[in-house]
Amino acid sequence: MQAVSPGATRYDTTTIVFHWLTAILVATQWLGAQTIDWFPKGALRIDARSMHITGGLLLAAILLARIVWRATAGRRLPLADGPVLSIVAKAIHWGLYLLLAAMVLVGMALAWTRGDTIFNLFTLPAFDPGNHALADQVQDVHATIGWIIIAVAGLHAAAALFHRYVWHDAVLGRMLAGSRR
Repeated sequence: MQAVSPGATRYDTTTIVFHWLTAILVATQWLGAQTIDWFPKGALRIDARSMHITGGLLLAAILLARIVWRATAGRRLPLADGPVLSIVAKAIHWGLYLLLAAMVLVGMALAWTRGDTIFNLFTLPAFDPGNHALADQVQDVHATIGWIIIAVAGLHAAAALFHRYVWHDAVLGRMLAGSRR
């Protein structure tokens, strides 16, 4: 684990890229999940679901790389707030990591529970073929985790904007490339 960089005012470029890639991918995945059923049954819906599954696997890879980077090489900044708000911020960050990991794992379970077809190239073997009740339950858990992630990420973004526009401090600037504020 890296030591705190006392003179640093923002995170390193890799940490910033991982952060914004994660944010964009979470938003894209959520929007995709909300629209999959708009596609007619058949090839288009299979492709939409396949894109969602592929995005989930990409999210898993980015999340894993992000955690490894954070633990080994990512720049550590001094506390931006007092100790209480810093503990809250850390809890939210690690909570988001746990929620994202849970989302990916439940999503994988869902794909295998349903026996999804991937881009009409191959079909995952169904865990319990024909058990629609199980697939519905796993789908409900997956959707619930998704809504929780959106809510927590929304609060995270709102807190960053609050720092910027109400407290007028540099917390948001720490995660913006090239930002001096």
